[in-house]
Amino acid sequence: MSIEDYLIKLCKHVGLTQEQFSIEVDELDKAGEVEEGDKSDKADKIMNAKITLPEEESGMFIGFHGETLRAIQRIIRVSFYSQLENKLFKLNINDYLEQYEEQLRERVVGIARRVLETGEIYTFSYLPSSDRFLVHTILSSQEELGDLVSESVGEGRGRYLTIRLKNQDEPA
Repeated sequence: MSIEDYLIKLCKHVGLTQEQFSIEVDELDKAGEVEEGDKSDKADKIMNAKITLPEEESGMFIGFHGETLRAIQRIIRVSFYSQLENKLFKLNINDYLEQYEEQLRERVVGIARRVLETGEIYTFSYLPSSDRFLVHTILSSQEELGDLVSESVGEGRGRYLTIRLKNQDEPA
């Protein structure tokens, strides 16, 4: 079974008809670097799967803050491990990932500006590795935020991310 076939069966299993959804799966060469310690750092390609379905049905696939989406993605990674070897797999529902990344970008820029103004270190509560990587990328790509540094500290679920001024000592 292919990933596309699996996603079709999943959509049908939750009661959607073939006319209510579409699925696109494509494979791209990986661009850019990933966060050190990220399990995807050995991936040389990205496999993207996108499901488009009625907006009123999207919550069933996305869940609270994307939890269901990440769970489905994880199930696919495990179930199709041999097909995904050396590939990073991303699942997107109705362009949720782009919307989520834009919201995170706005939040990070606001936090970063506040750190620049106040000099106070900001510590995020738990962020998935993909979000930590995005925060690092946002800060390093914006010239106006060049006086800031972001650091991931800890391991596993205890890993957290801080934003601070470059010349500021790390918190004790």
